[in-house]
Order: sequence, then C-alpha cells, then structure tokens
Amino acid sequence: MRTCLHGRLLAGISLIASAAPAFAQEANQPAPQAANSGGLEEIVVTARRQEENLQETPVSVSALSQLTIERLNIQDVTRVAQLTPNVSLSQGSGTVAGVAAFIRGIGNQDPLLSLDTPIGIYLDGVYNGRVGAAGNFDLVDLERVEVLRGPQGTLFGRNTTGGAISLVTRQPLDEMRVQVKGGFASYNEWYGRVSFDTGELGNSGLKANMVYLHRQREGFVDNIAEPKDSKDPGALNADAFYAKVAGEWGDFKAALTFDYNDRRGVPLGFQIAAVTDEAATYYGQSPGLGGDTLSVVGDRRLKKINQERTPGQVSKIWGTALTLEYAISDTVSLKNIASYRKFDSSQPTRYAEPNLLGPVVTNFDPFTVEIQRVTPFSAPQKVKQDQVSEEFQILGNTDHLKYVVGLYYFKEEYSEFNPNFFTFILPGTGGTLALNLNPILDYSGDAESYAAFGQATWTPSILDEKLDLTFGIRQTKDKKSIDVINQAAPGAPATLTSKKDSFNNTSYNAVIDYQWTDDIMTYARIGTGYRSGGFNARGGAQTFRPEDATTYEAGIKTEFLDRRLRINAAAFYTKYKDLQVAQFSGGQGFAENANANYPGFEVELTAVPVDGLKLEGSIGYIDPEYTSFPQLNPDPSGPAIIDISDIAKFPYVPKTTTHWAVEYSAPAFEWGQLSFRLDYSTSSKRFFHASDLPNINPLNNAIDDPGQKNLAARITVSDLQLGGGAAEVSLWADNLTDHDNVVAGIDFGPALGFAGRNYGMPQRFGVDLKFTY
Repeated sequence: MRTCLHGRLLAGISLIASAAPAFAQEANQPAPQAANSGGLEEIVVTARRQEENLQETPVSVSALSQLTIERLNIQDVTRVAQLTPNVSLSQGSGTVAGVAAFIRGIGNQDPLLSLDTPIGIYLDGVYNGRVGAAGNFDLVDLERVEVLRGPQGTLFGRNTTGGAISLVTRQPLDEMRVQVKGGFASYNEWYGRVSFDTGELGNSGLKANMVYLHRQREGFVDNIAEPKDSKDPGALNADAFYAKVAGEWGDFKAALTFDYNDRRGVPLGFQIAAVTDEAATYYGQSPGLGGDTLSVVGDRRLKKINQERTPGQVSKIWGTALTLEYAISDTVSLKNIASYRKFDSSQPTRYAEPNLLGPVVTNFDPFTVEIQRVTPFSAPQKVKQDQVSEEFQILGNTDHLKYVVGLYYFKEEYSEFNPNFFTFILPGTGGTLALNLNPILDYSGDAESYAAFGQATWTPSILDEKLDLTFGIRQTKDKKSIDVINQAAPGAPATLTSKKDSFNNTSYNAVIDYQWTDDIMTYARIGTGYRSGGFNARGGAQTFRPEDATTYEAGIKTEFLDRRLRINAAAFYTKYKDLQVAQFSGGQGFAENANANYPGFEVELTAVPVDGLKLEGSIGYIDPEYTSFPQLNPDPSGPAIIDISDIAKFPYVPKTTTHWAVEYSAPAFEWGQLSFRLDYSTSSKRFFHASDLPNINPLNNAIDDPGQKNLAARITVSDLQLGGGAAEVSLWADNLTDHDNVVAGIDFGPALGFAGRNYGMPQRFGVDLKFTY
C-alpha cells in the first residue's frame, strides 16, 4: 500500500511539474519574498513586548513570517529548529506530544512534570508550563514564530534561562474569507484545513476567524505483529481547532481566543542499539532460539520490527485567553492577558517488548526451573496539568523613552500515575539472575509564581539620537510543593513523601545599542535568567537548587545593497550556576546542580541578488564546558562523590547547526507564477546523557546521534484562478537523501542493561493544495 502511494506521488509530481504553465498564483496573498523587487521584506517582532522592526531590535531573535510558515507548510513546532541556528527541537522519546527543546545548548529532555523547562513556549504571550503540552501544538493559523535566544529574565522571565519560542496568531481579516487547504504524502499521510474569517460583523467592531485542522498518517516502521498500519510506530491522528474573536472600539481593544488539540498515535519506534555484558549474558540464556536471542540489537534503523501491540496514546490540550488593551493617551496604554490552560494525556509506552529479547530460563529455586515473561521496560503513563496565569502591563512610548512595566501571576497543578514494568538484572550475579519488577511512579504537585517587572529604553538627545540604553529588572517568587507515593508494586505497602519550598530571584537585563547608519546597528548586552528550584519526583522528591544564568552578548544587524542583503550575527558567553542536569538510570531519575560555561555564536544571512532569487544561510556554534559536576563514584573504594566535569557530556546539544536555502520565483506569467525552493539543514554529533560512568549510563556513547541531515525540496505553482477564487499547488519532498536521523535516545543504565534510539521520518514525498475564496 505504501509502495503504491509512493509511486502515485512520484507520478503526480512529474505530471504537475510538466503541466506547470497551466497553473497560476493565488490571489489576495503576498508574493514570495524572493520576488520583491524592492529587496527583503520588513519583519516586525514583539521580542520586547512592543512591535519593532527586527533589524532595530537589540536581541538575538529569529523570526519566521506567515508567508514562510504557509509556503513551507510548517504544522509542527519541531520544524522550526531546522530553520534557526543553535536551536534543537526533537520529538520526545516515548510520546506523540512531548518535545525536547534546547536553545544555545540549554533545555530539558525529561518530561517529568516536576521539572521545569528552561525554554519558554508562549502562545500569544501565554506561557505553557509543560513540554508535553507545548509539543502538542499543531500550528494552524500563525502570523509569525519568534525564537529568542539566551536568558530572558526580564520580559519573558518564567524559567527561561535558555530562551523562548513565541507563537503569534494572526488577527481576523477585515473582509470575509474562506480558505481550504489539504495534502497527501507518503505513508498514507493526509491533512485538511478549513479557515473562515467573518470580516467585520455589521458595525459592531467585532470580527472573528476559526480554523479546523485534521491530519493523520500511518506508522513508518512496520510492526509485523500489528495488522493495522495505523497502529505502527510513528502513526499519528490529530485534530486541532483555533478561534479568535477580536474587537476594536476607539481606544479599547479586546481579543478572546480558544485553542484545542487532540493528538493520538503511537510513539516513534524505540530500537535497541546496545546491551551491557550482563544483559547479553542474561538474555543469552534463552534456549531454542538458534543463537538469535539478541538479533534485535544493532546500530541501524530498522524498517520492520516484531513487537507486542501497544495501546495508542492520547494527548489533549485546550486553552483560552482574554487580552484587553486600552490606550490612555497617545503615549501610554494598558494591557492585560488572562489565561487558563489544561493538559491531559494517556501515554502507554513500551521501550522494549515482553520477550523481545527472548524468553529467559532462570533458576530462582534449586528445585524449579521457570520460564519468565521478560519485560525489559514498559509504562502505561497518565499525566494531567492545568494552569492559570495573568499578566498586567503598562506600555509607554515617547520620543525618547519606551517602557514596559507589569505584574505576573502563574499557578499550576499537576499529577502523574505511571506503573513501570521492567526486568532488573541482579547486581553481582554476572547477568545470571534477574527479577521482574513493577514499581509505581505516583505523584502530584503544584507551583505558584509571582513577579513584578519593568524594562525601559532611553534614547538621549545626543549623537543624533542614534544611541539607545536599555535596562530591565524582574523580581520573582516561586512556591512549590509535591506529594510522592512510593510503592514497589500494586498492593505493596506505600509511603508518602511530602515536600514544599520557596525560591526568590532578581534578574536584570542591560543593553546598549548604536544605529551607525540606517542599515547598520550594533549592540552589547549583559543579562541574567533564572529557573526555579524544585523536586525530582522520580528520585523520591529529591530537591535541587534554582538555576541562574548570566550572559554576555554582542551583536550586529545589517542590511546592504538597497535591502538586498541582510546579515545578522551575535557572539555570546553564558555562565550557568547550579545548572539543573536531569539524568535517568535504571528506572530512576535524579537531577544534579552543575556549573558550566557556554560560549558560542550565530550568523544569519539572507540575500536577493537578483529579482526573484532568494538565498538563505545560517550557522550556529556552541562549545560548552562544565566547571564542576558532582556525581556518584562508581568505585566504592574511593570518595562517595567525584567531579566528572572533564568527561561529562551535554545532553541533546550539537556543537554546530546549519541551514541553507535557495528559492527562485520565476517572472509572473498571465497564468500566474512558478517557484522552486531547496532547504538543507544539518546538526553535528550529540549525546543523550550527561554521564557514561558504569554505574549510571554505561551505554551513552553507543546511542549517540552522529549528526542530522535533511534535504527538502518544494515546487509551487500559484495564483490559479478558479471559480472566483484562487488556488495553489505545491509538490514537495523531505529527507531526500533518506538519512537515518536520530532524534532521541535512552540508556536505561546497568540495572536494565540496554539502550536504544528513536529515528525520525525517512524519505517522503507529498502534494499540498490550497483554495481561497
């Protein structure tokens, strides 16, 4: 079935490409950026909570416009990483919704609800507290995506020591519009999106837009034990709805939004890459398998697996926000954002199947030989979280002063119930004995945060008003509590561990920038950020300290040749004190507070050398080092704690990320316009655990990501006039080289004795269709 679809898509690409002159460009839509004869488009961002030209904003920020999002059909937040330097966004291991987000080497891959992420993901200014919920967004109707790199301690201060990703939805249109978009791709993937704008409703001042999206695909790893392709690893079935009602009455504006996302599917296939000597000995005891016991272990991407069927996962989020704005005068306005969000997920996961490594003969009793049903690791996880937040701002803008001051409140409650089933290899037996264990991870907690903040930019009446001085400060207080139920197995005696704590922080941001000419601006920045301390529920409510970051950054933003060449660059050096490093070993988790320095740089280039041709390139580089890292000593004869800063790794952090693109829009014909685009993204080698010590993650080096590569191509014919509307057709290919991209990995430690990888999607082909009326 997949082969037939693949052939049909290839045939379709050839047919439409040959018939390109018969198509035309969509009406009422902006032309491709490369076609602008006046050079590059102006990009407006709100990285400092007020609208500013990207080239005049002294912040390391990348922005994807609505046109880019539409033309590349970006529907998932993880795609953003391929287009921006020093950003890594990977689908979490064992989940269809979670995302491991890292910016400039800082992030958190552990989905544990009691661990905060240092990367804030914001939807219309609303912070989303959980990586599982943030990764569940289907990007249905965005105006732009902004990626802010480095600590955001003042204006985006909720635990954002690494950076922030701001998703900004578009405003309803003034006129009525209906837009239908859909597409087909490899692995029987298809999607449909309907967008409706009401236009102004009479003379009420109100207008609204509503968007519904459905997308689904079969799994791209064939599980021969599962008869349905829609239940194979990598399968997805998602529904998303978004609506906004906005009104404007003189000096007063209001917007009410609602979003809902229901994502179902099967996690990426977890493929065992290595086992310890003890595990090889234990699982090698299996009789009657012709020596094929460990045949599933290998350093390769498998296209077929044989695993026990697993119930699909269901992850739901929904939220609503009310934004009110009132202009007191031409220079001062008030803004309030109130929001409620809820996240509910059922995430049954199998990291290795019962008897996947073969049934094992074990002799626990001298008179009994028993065949055990081996369960290396599975977990029927259920998680819940809900949050409320409110942010009040006073915004001012005069000839020489721009400022934002405000108050912020955030509260969340969360819980997780997660029975674990795994085979524990008994230490000291040389891999001859093991036990099947069923401990339960059961906890609930809450967090409350209060903050007051302010930031002002002053332009003194000297140096032709080319100099700006910015200073911001934020005072934060966090309160946290957790209840952990410790239970070895269902029905076993349980104990309760309860903890609470509070944390305080003052963060600041100081920037000086100078506009040398209309097209050249430089800036220097010293800023701090903070991530609240807390508790590691998987480690028995282990307490860890707050994380503090201080960054020193210098940047330049330039445009040349009548806005046909844009070069933005930044160099940084960030010092982290009490860096929170989440680790996982043997079914248990713990977090260490280390100290580390992160030097690096980013360069982004965009050029339009001739009308219609657009070139893009970016490179990000980071070379972090630990200055201290306490860890348990694997040698019992030595000190209990040792410093492993010289050998420790930085999980999920590639040193180098690059992106290169070329887009050409042919001169417009009477029938419309034809455009072509190629994108090539790479990232260098990375590891998935901090330690490869034999008592923690001995197989860490065996499951590293050797580096990602992705070559994508797109052909678009647009402005096809059809029944009073306009149509657009795009043919695309992704991962053209069929590279084995490793997106995640877990070493379960010496107690379980195995480690594996998750691979991203293989080569795909597809077609997108869009109609606007």
